[in-house]
Amino acid sequence: MQENSVWQRFTSFLISNSPGMRVIKTCLAITICLIIEYFRGTSMPYHSSIAAIVCMQPTLKSTFKTAVDRTIGTLIAGVYGFLFITFFTQQLYLEFNSLSYFALIGVMTLPLMMLMIAIKKQGGLAITVVVFLIVVINAGATNPLNYTIERVVGTLIGIGIALFINWLPILNKIGKRFGQVDISQVSPASSNLEKAKPELPEKC
Repeated sequence: MQENSVWQRFTSFLISNSPGMRVIKTCLAITICLIIEYFRGTSMPYHSSIAAIVCMQPTLKSTFKTAVDRTIGTLIAGVYGFLFITFFTQQLYLEFNSLSYFALIGVMTLPLMMLMIAIKKQGGLAITVVVFLIVVINAGATNPLNYTIERVVGTLIGIGIALFINWLPILNKIGKRFGQVDISQVSPASSNLEKAKPELPEKC
């Protein structure tokens, strides 16, 4: 009885003081992304981590939907950014880092966002604009196509890692035991973070 009591207290302490499985999963996803980027030898290893952070959701279903939207958005942003660089710098000869170039970047985010809304992929709108800005601002004198591919691949790695981490059964079992994860389907009216034990304080 004494051992059970100690274990119950210990479990209650972990549950009440846990930062939440979403936080733990995000931390793990960032770590894996950085390790992958280290071995890839990329010059900007943070892109995959950023994608993992913005893609991580409380449930597997919501993460999958977000991953699909943001994957589509990333690919669109890559193509859009490449065409932007090719046309305005190689055809119209605008200089990188000039005032007119920066102003044009800002203006051209509008049709990009309108496109995402038109195809009903609002969930990927933010990452789409982020990838576009990263591509067109940092491309500089490098090969636009190679740079665009590198940035898009980095973002897709982060999205994939976020999806994998949120799917990982062992993490979902731990979260369910803590009362912080529900891997069942989520209805539109339900909370972003379903609780297996409603009486516990919500953390995410």
